[in-house]
Amino acid sequence: MLVGIISDTHDRLPLIEKVLEKIKNNGVDLILHAGDIISPFSLKRFKDVGQKTLMVYGNNDGEKVLLDKIAKELGIVLREGPLIIKRGGYRILMFHGLEGKDDTNEFAKTLAKSGEYDLVVYGHTHEAVLLKEGETLLVNPGEVCGYLTGKSTLAFVNLAERRGEIVEIK
Repeated sequence: MLVGIISDTHDRLPLIEKVLEKIKNNGVDLILHAGDIISPFSLKRFKDVGQKTLMVYGNNDGEKVLLDKIAKELGIVLREGPLIIKRGGYRILMFHGLEGKDDTNEFAKTLAKSGEYDLVVYGHTHEAVLLKEGETLLVNPGEVCGYLTGKSTLAFVNLAERRGEIVEIK
């Protein structure tokens, strides 16, 4: 199973379009968005992706009533995190983040070390992380928006092979 993972899009429409095009061209089976979509008009960009898409809310996501409505119309699962996903025989846990960067990273690493999940996905820190803790992959895809790091990134994870890569969008 190939998973495309993004986070922290923060309404950067041109970059959202580039990331979604990259995802479409790589034949992913599942798209995960680890929060901070921000506005309903950004969510609408996911209309024709064609893959199952699951998202969690981030700390900056507002207008949740309208985001919920649009997600339902588009067939997107959008929930408060953590979201536990069982798909294709794999267990995935996705959340956005905790209050601070250090707490978020520590919590994510603890979840991965538990061995309960094949993949733990998070966002919030805007910093890309790709680690293996035992048999669990731990992934923060970085930020699509590029606001904090100056890089627009996403991750691709092959769950069957337990490997992934962080890809920069130019």
